[in-house]
Amino acid sequence: MCLITPWSQPLQPRTPPSCFSAAPATLCMVCKIFKNSKCLEGNGNCTMEEGPGCRTRDLYFFNERDGWRYNHTELDCSNLCKAWKLFRGGLQVSSFCCKGQDFCNIYRGKSLQWKSH
Repeated sequence: MCLITPWSQPLQPRTPPSCFSAAPATLCMVCKIFKNSKCLEGNGNCTMEEGPGCRTRDLYFFNERDGWRYNHTELDCSNLCKAWKLFRGGLQVSSFCCKGQDFCNIYRGKSLQWKSH
């Protein structure tokens, strides 16, 4: 059995659990709507003990005047995490994953303003 101590500072690396396992747990950032360098809705974290890891999904919307425009990012944990790109009507979603480092999905990407893709 592996015990993980509670997390008091949300964006600081933590000491790995003191147990023997194939892969250490990874702590991921969770945010339903991340935009302009801030989590606007659903701020938290999750832990992936096994499985694929931390997921980042960038959402873009299409309009006739500007084409594809970045709208926001979603951050979470996922057991079915893999890199992919989806186009459905006027929506585009780009997804990628990481693991092995706490908060590896902290969003560092798009500019502070809407940006063409």
